[in-house]
Formats: sequence, structure tokens, C-alpha cells
Amino acid sequence: MGTRLTLLGAVIFAIGILFLALSLRRIIKRIGYQDTGEPGRMPPKNPRVSFIILALILIVISQAFFWLSSQITYYRPIGNASQIGKLEIERLNDPVKSLRLTYMPLWSDSAALPNQFYLSGDSWKFSGEIIKFKIGNKYLDLPARAYKIKQFDSRFIERLPPNASGALLDCNILEGGGSTAFRFFRDTRYFKWFAEVDSFATDYVTTAKVDSFTIKLEADRTVGLIRGI
Repeated sequence: MGTRLTLLGAVIFAIGILFLALSLRRIIKRIGYQDTGEPGRMPPKNPRVSFIILALILIVISQAFFWLSSQITYYRPIGNASQIGKLEIERLNDPVKSLRLTYMPLWSDSAALPNQFYLSGDSWKFSGEIIKFKIGNKYLDLPARAYKIKQFDSRFIERLPPNASGALLDCNILEGGGSTAFRFFRDTRYFKWFAEVDSFATDYVTTAKVDSFTIKLEADRTVGLIRGI
């Protein structure tokens, strides 16, 4: 996601650079002008300040497109069915690596591989971020809603194993981590017209042996865990 943003950013950047180059060319010609006294010969015109400002504005806009494209790389669109992925959890007889989790998003990540990792504990939960794009969905190729599961957490809710002092591996941040774009749209009120953000999370779920779930994310941010894949 964000490919069209990058393409449009490149086009706008090229136009801005072209405008700036034309203005610079006029300035150089003006500086190098020598009055030879020939009748009817006029010095080159100065570039318009508004033309230079427009060029700089286009360059800034292109950088904003590049930045947003890089920030939403790990977000995935939420489809009509609200299903966002599948999750498998296996309880292991290890006080440190006591849970093996495999998270498989419906849209593959940058490596096109499931996320598999270990956590300590007997219970787990996950949390994530949502961005709702209000305008430009068609032209910028942005979904109305996009999500990203940010991290998984774990802890011991039942009695600790005899050889364990606590959950050593109590957090795993998925690829991409927290998004600067999420914090920007959350904390900056002047861009609410473009996008709004929200977050979601599950309660702790205890796994005794093996669990598998289909994950659904509803419009009201409710996370549904449907047992069985």
C-alpha cells in the first residue's frame, strides 16, 4: 500500500524541481547580463517570487507524499468481511519460550512470510492501529480503513512454573512497529479532514495446549476471535 502515493510524489517533485530550475536559470541570466548599449536590448526579467514559492510548495507536498507512503507500508486494508488474519498459538514446556505464536495476515507482509515468534507466559493479547482515510481514496489508491497489528504481549495468569520468575519475553513488536503517521494524525487536529486514527486491542487469552483463531475487526473496533481455522 502506498505505491500510488510514491508515484504521485515523484511526479510532483519533478514538477517542483523543474519550476525551481527555470527560476534559477532566469536569476543566473539576470546576474550575467551585461549592457552593451544596443538599442532595444532589455535585461532578462527576474523570476516571479510566486513562481519560486509554488515550486517550493510542490517540493514540500512531494516529500509529504513520500513520508506518508513509507509510514503506511505495513498497514493493510480492512475488507468487507472484516477478516484480517489468522493466529495459531502453541503452549510449550519451556519457562521462557512457553508460547509459540504464528500470525498470518490476509495481506502478506514485506517478506511475504507469516510472523512466528515466542513469548513467555500462559496468556497473550495483541493491540493495533487503524487509519481511516476520508478523501482521495480513489485517486491516491487508499482504502477507507486500514489496520496494523502492532504488538503481542504475554504474562502468567495461572500459577508460575517452578523454574520461572516471570514472563521474560513479555512483548513482541511486529515488523514496522508503531507508525509516526498514526501519532501525527492522532495529535494534529489540522489534518482531521484527511485522516483519523483509532486503536484496538484484545483482552488476555489463556492457551492451555493449542489454539487457532480467525481474527475479525469490526467497524466499532471490536476484535472477534473465532476459534478454529
